[in-house]
Amino acid sequence: MTKATEIQRAAIIGATGPTGIHLARELVRRGTPVRVLSRSAANLARAFANLEVERVEADAVDVDAVRRGIADCDVVFDCVGLPAEHMDLHPVTASAITDAASATGSRCIQISSFWSYLPALAMPLNEGSRRSGGNRYIQMRRRAEDIFVEAGGAVLQLPDFFGPEVHMSTLQNLLEEAMKGETVNVIGSADTERDYIYVPDAIKVAAELARHREAAGRRWVVAGSGALSARRAAEIAGAHLGRSIGVRAAPPWVLRIMSLFSADLRAFMPMVQHYARPISYDEISLAEVVGPIDHTPYQQAIPETLDWLSRRTKDQA
Repeated sequence: MTKATEIQRAAIIGATGPTGIHLARELVRRGTPVRVLSRSAANLARAFANLEVERVEADAVDVDAVRRGIADCDVVFDCVGLPAEHMDLHPVTASAITDAASATGSRCIQISSFWSYLPALAMPLNEGSRRSGGNRYIQMRRRAEDIFVEAGGAVLQLPDFFGPEVHMSTLQNLLEEAMKGETVNVIGSADTERDYIYVPDAIKVAAELARHREAAGRRWVVAGSGALSARRAAEIAGAHLGRSIGVRAAPPWVLRIMSLFSADLRAFMPMVQHYARPISYDEISLAEVVGPIDHTPYQQAIPETLDWLSRRTKDQA
């Protein structure tokens, strides 16, 4: 573990998504003043109604708006997450954020995914894994990360995540279906093991990495809570809910047919082949900087996520 410095004031761009919300909470818990930025003032008000943060309406593609929004912040986090139809904007927002950070002298950290390492040739994935090929979604993510690294920023790359505030992911979708009492649907085999990260765990790592100046200009891979199959996830969920959860495996060809009737699934189809395969991660390099990394076991994280989903359902009723 290397020497860390305290953050004087942090800005979070794309703050109303799950990583931004958890990051704001974590930084406030640590006593760091936080400024949250989003293009929607209404979304900021909803997401941070009960948290003492400074809210700024700013579009992440607008360099001048971002520069004004991050003024006097020594660390800037890019938590922008874009839907498939706007994936081309990831490099645009990355350029705007790094240009603004350069103008204000702020250090910047991007919270990204594992996509830029796809298609994966070997496991586990680490910072030295190949980053080439792939579809347009993958290439846009990769280009956005490269912009950050070339500008001297750090990139933290997460496994597929789940937990409170998460709207959509493969494991989160499974848990939502389980909560509703439905048979859960999985991509490929129900016994394929993949590594997932509980979003509060990921954010604690991000907040700590920001304190280490030597993290600049590099990509960092964090692992999740270990290998987990959809069948095992359904068993853990069923034990907490007190009922048996059925599992239905859908091979890619079935999903292609289903996508004819679902715009969301149609947009996700270019990534389906990657989510049907096992995946794991190597976080040794990251741990050498931030120290030992805690991972909440699935037996705890899945019930906590189900309880949050239950509360959300009651609040929306």
